[in-house]
Amino acid sequence: MRIGQDKDGPQTIIGKTVTVKGEILGTEQLVVEGTVEGRIMIETSVFIREGGLVKADVDANIINVAGGVVGNISVKDKIEIVSGGYVLGDIRAPRLIINDGASVKGTIDMDVKPPRGDSASPSKSGEDPGFASPS
Repeated sequence: MRIGQDKDGPQTIIGKTVTVKGEILGTEQLVVEGTVEGRIMIETSVFIREGGLVKADVDANIINVAGGVVGNISVKDKIEIVSGGYVLGDIRAPRLIINDGASVKGTIDMDVKPPRGDSASPSKSGEDPGFASPS
């Protein structure tokens, strides 16, 4: 593990030949080039680089996946899965970017709430306004 600083502040790097088993908690950026097994809870950003593998549930503000994640992901801001990156697990995020060449197997929950008075919301009778009743 290397600890350094980039333009966005301090960061911890789990190198290509390093495997970490257990919980990782913190407030600084985490960069995974190796393997993490367990649970990750970071208040800022998690970057899973190409070749990096996370076999864990991940909670963070922002996640960028160029490697692989096997586990559930929950983010407060956004997740981006770039070409070659993959997620095998459920994703909960308000914003999601899946680039061409990336893959996801699991459910996606963006917690979308329609604005009040939206015409796409069900009518008071409980019928979906987009479908006619059978006669």
